[in-house]
Amino acid sequence: MIFIGNRYEITDRPVYIEENKLYNAYDSEKNINVKIKIIENNRYISLDFIPNLIDESLLINDLKCPYILGIVDVGVHRTVDNLLYYIVYENFNGVSLATLNKGAYLHLDALIRIATQTVKALQVYNSLGKNHGSLKPDDILVDDKYNIKIVDFGITEANRGTNIRCSGNLKYLSPSQLSIDFTDIKTDLYCLGLILYEATFKKFPFYEAHTEKQLMKAIDKGVIWSKINLNDQNREFIEIIKKLLERNDNLCYKNYNEIIMSLSHFMYKTQKIDTEAINSAIKPDLESVLDKTGRIDPEDFYKTNQIYLKDIHKALEEQERQKRMANLNTDSKKKNSKPKSKDLSIYKKAIVVLIVAMIVFGMIYSILI
Repeated sequence: MIFIGNRYEITDRPVYIEENKLYNAYDSEKNINVKIKIIENNRYISLDFIPNLIDESLLINDLKCPYILGIVDVGVHRTVDNLLYYIVYENFNGVSLATLNKGAYLHLDALIRIATQTVKALQVYNSLGKNHGSLKPDDILVDDKYNIKIVDFGITEANRGTNIRCSGNLKYLSPSQLSIDFTDIKTDLYCLGLILYEATFKKFPFYEAHTEKQLMKAIDKGVIWSKINLNDQNREFIEIIKKLLERNDNLCYKNYNEIIMSLSHFMYKTQKIDTEAINSAIKPDLESVLDKTGRIDPEDFYKTNQIYLKDIHKALEEQERQKRMANLNTDSKKKNSKPKSKDLSIYKKAIVVLIVAMIVFGMIYSILI
């Protein structure tokens, strides 16, 4: 058994403790299950890190944001060799986005739901004038209905705005963090772009970079989108990722409201679908989350796991197909509605010509004989 702070038993039974990894644990004093993260002291961590983190944890818990995992305890754990910091979180029944990325491709509505909730969590914390600064897929917990909880809020702020650069953080650092250790809203937006890119394509855009210098060079070159097969991806969603990774101030997102508006576009994409087309093309369950205008409410969109955006697209395609068929039928009716007298006169003339030709041919044949 591994105990942290003489109170928290790590129930995952690891052979050794990995830094910056979220573990399941048991609180022996309160007799409840919790999550716990261990951070090893390094030269990037300030001396007042723990007192600051305690203050940040109080602010975070006061926000009562449904997408942020509450902090239960913060402390120091000493071993023979190291000084370790630990952060204890509320329990949440979910797996990390990093784990999901190792499995099958996530469907588009799952990606949108995860992205939207993440943006809302960042927006709530930013309302205090603060930024996450160390977001990564390991810190986003997702349950079976794609509800999320995010951890590590307050860590960068408690370290005076500087990323603590512990294990797993490096490749998700923004250009400003790599170059001058500066964290702002663009840091979190850029990191969100990396996370969504990885969740969408199952690979990291700068996978060949292993050091800060290599990573900075790769970022300067930018993502080579021409080498990515976009045939099976939704191009509009990819445009959101591109804009998140954009370093040009005139082309990138300026605030969280802009991103939420872009993501909401997918929620309301079905406003022109009629109920008949939906019933004929896809599952009738979709009708239960549509109101009379044909719009889908963001809160109702994910009430059933049976609904996917591909079904909505199928309904749209079915509706367009029916329109084309209706147009074709109309055109054919117009053609068939032309007067038949003209057609009959043509046939009569052809028959007369044929009879005359036969008579002439008979006469010529009799003369020759």
